[in-house]
Amino acid sequence: MRIKNLIAVMMLLASQALWADEQTVNKYVVVWDSISQENPMYKKHIKKQAEVLTGLWEKGVIENIYFNLESNQPKAKSEQYASIVFFIKAKNKDDANKTLKELPFVKHDVLNYTLSPAGYLWLKQSQNNKI
Repeated sequence: MRIKNLIAVMMLLASQALWADEQTVNKYVVVWDSISQENPMYKKHIKKQAEVLTGLWEKGVIENIYFNLESNQPKAKSEQYASIVFFIKAKNKDDANKTLKELPFVKHDVLNYTLSPAGYLWLKQSQNNKI
């Protein structure tokens, strides 16, 4: 039974390219450092950062943008910290980094990011699926 399961998983992974988006070569996860929303550099560049991210999203270069506000810092500071995570489509890691280096937060050394391969899309939720 284990061999059958292993073969089924191998076939699933090998056939992934058959239903993959033709324009999507690779997807990478971009995770930004957290930053205080009170940080002067954040305040100065967040509007332009949001505009550029929206433009890339509209072009289909990035997807699934997650913006998280964390208020778990010491109460005395009462600052909210923001972090951003999204997926980027690129031919390779160098192309992904090239695109990311054009973002205002990178150009102006506001935040650092980590870029990691996302792997294969396994389970996809569609609008027709009901939970």
